[in-house]
Amino acid sequence: MIWVSLIMIAVVLVNVSAIASNYSYCDCVMQLAGRAVLSEYHKALKEQYGIMAFKSYEQEVRDRLLFYVNSSLKEKATGNSLTLIKPILSSLSCDLRSYSLADANNFENDIIDYMKYPKKQKNEERTYQGKGELINHKIINNLPSKNLEEENFNIGTILSNGLPSWSELIHSNTRKLIVDRYALENFNYRLGMESKGETFFKNELEYILYGKLSDRENQDEFIKDFRTMRLILNSAHIYADFEKRNQVLEMAELMTPGPQAAITAVALAEAWAYAETRNDAKLLVAGENVALYKNKQNWALDLESAVSGTKTDGYIKSADSKGLNYKDYIRLFLYCEQREAKLMRMMDLIQINIQGNFDESFYIKDCYIGLKYEADINGQEYGYVENY
Repeated sequence: MIWVSLIMIAVVLVNVSAIASNYSYCDCVMQLAGRAVLSEYHKALKEQYGIMAFKSYEQEVRDRLLFYVNSSLKEKATGNSLTLIKPILSSLSCDLRSYSLADANNFENDIIDYMKYPKKQKNEERTYQGKGELINHKIINNLPSKNLEEENFNIGTILSNGLPSWSELIHSNTRKLIVDRYALENFNYRLGMESKGETFFKNELEYILYGKLSDRENQDEFIKDFRTMRLILNSAHIYADFEKRNQVLEMAELMTPGPQAAITAVALAEAWAYAETRNDAKLLVAGENVALYKNKQNWALDLESAVSGTKTDGYIKSADSKGLNYKDYIRLFLYCEQREAKLMRMMDLIQINIQGNFDESFYIKDCYIGLKYEADINGQEYGYVENY
């Protein structure tokens, strides 16, 4: 009787051990299957932009999982080793909906992860004219930013809300600024090349700001907004500077004595601010610095030169050449751009460039940063979430 009891206990222990062993084995198989899917990341996407994602669709991913899992389970079931429980896969499902790279949150998270350990690269800065123009309607209609509102960046609204400090833009480490640094380090602009390979647009950072379909339009929009901002700031400086204000009033009295002098003074101040703004724009596109906030040392034009309206193809440099360069003003504008528009237009550029150089069938909407999948093996349910 004792022997029978001991044998029964042994049988129970062996069975429990077999169940535990089978569960552990199946758990490892399921995890490895998910990681195998992740291992098939899109090479060009990673090498060119540091973004980890695989290109596929739900049915294809399910088929891959079935192949990986069934291959391992079949090997165990038909192997020479002693197996008390033969693992049998009854069902398997997967869900990719929450892991699309086309989702702004997922794309931003991928950028944040990459920027923890970005790859340093030496790029040559040079001036060039962008001539790219996108006219292919299939490409245009499949851009991630296709459904964005046209207006997302207004320089007047930005100035009314107040500009951020330069120290904040350089030294803060918020998610917004990390994304901006990613853009500045991976996309070209009019005066410099930052991308790792050939690109369709040359003025890519300008595209991120404005989303126009040609290099020329994006460049013109940036210069237009730069001049608008500078005109407002230059006008404010003239009215705030005691010496310049007196110069304007004195010339107005000479030109139109009496009550009309006040109106003339306003026109003179605006003409002076406009002339300084034109000079600022010429300095900027020539690769020179332009101070964000002007003072006596970095103001370039005197009132007489501005009023005379002497036209020249060149520019006048101020005594103090410190200030922000073209890329710095791009950085400032990027900080003020709406988050979703900025991220979606980065996706546009990545999609366009990979389609043109590596993979004609590449679409951001077909890429995923992870997957959720569930299975039933011998009545036991397994569920996993795997991501990069």
